[in-house]
Amino acid sequence: MPPAPPAAAASVKPQAGEVRTVPELATDMLRRTTGLFLAGPRPAPTEQLDLYDQMFARLMPQVAIDVLAELSMALAGVERAPYATARLLAVHPDLRVAGPMLAKAPVLTERDLAEFIRTLSPAHLVALASRRGIGDTITSQLIARGFPPVRMALAQNLAARLSEDGYRSLFKIAERDEDLAEKLALRTDLPAKLSRAFVAAASEGARARFIKAAPPATRATLQAAPTRSAGAAMRAMWDYDQVKAEVSALNRTGKLGDSAVNRFCVTSDIPAVIASLALLCVVSIETIESLLEDDRLTDLLLACKAARLSWATTSMILRARPGGSEMPADDVEEARKRFEKLVLSEAQWKVRGLETR
Repeated sequence: MPPAPPAAAASVKPQAGEVRTVPELATDMLRRTTGLFLAGPRPAPTEQLDLYDQMFARLMPQVAIDVLAELSMALAGVERAPYATARLLAVHPDLRVAGPMLAKAPVLTERDLAEFIRTLSPAHLVALASRRGIGDTITSQLIARGFPPVRMALAQNLAARLSEDGYRSLFKIAERDEDLAEKLALRTDLPAKLSRAFVAAASEGARARFIKAAPPATRATLQAAPTRSAGAAMRAMWDYDQVKAEVSALNRTGKLGDSAVNRFCVTSDIPAVIASLALLCVVSIETIESLLEDDRLTDLLLACKAARLSWATTSMILRARPGGSEMPADDVEEARKRFEKLVLSEAQWKVRGLETR
């Protein structure tokens, strides 16, 4: 005989004369079906999973949110849960339903997760960011969405794997976000080079919080790190070899221009922006790095004009400067007027002269 369903799935028989509504009947059937599935063989055969998908699909639209949340909790930890059901629950607008699936369900694939990152709300992505063992491809996509609560959830998820580029992005933001700096310090997989560069470039508050939260074995080393300008910190953090190869390939095919640099700005790929400007202006990367400091705004505008960038792209570069202070609207407008008055040939000549400074 098959095993009896779990007690939680058992229904209460209606009393004589009691009339039950459709939602009540659907709820009872859904709980019975869930109990039957959980009591079945592991792993369940594919044909059986398809049958459960069909049954759940019929019942789910007829039950309350709380009942769907129960179903999500019950199925989230099952290695081979009904796949279509898991996807439906994961994209549900109510986080009580979607959260368990996004955070735990092993049946969801990396392709599913990538799709969810593009389409779901920040609250849903926080649940996804807490998922145990997510790889660096997924964490990089989560960071790229730009939601502060998602970044914080990733920093706190010690089982999540982050790429070196992912860490660079988080460290850049943490330079002025003391809470994020503290959470990053608690991770055991931080690249030592990036940690030292972060301490050198961070604000005083972020630097202090990071060092205080760091393991005792590394605290003394971090305290001894000198503070440096944002440009110097970038040179320590970024490896331009691959970036230069990619930018050069775009240039050879005639695709390195305003639209490419704009795309790099949108994705916060600052090394690619720097390498592109250096190539388009025929100057060194070190020269362009130095222009991102607050006191070099005039020279940065020259470089953007010399590279034939539009004002839209130039303004994005001004706002994306690592370590740069936020520009007031009046200063942005003044920079626009100065940029539009620049002459291309004169800008190109002056930028090349910056190499000798």
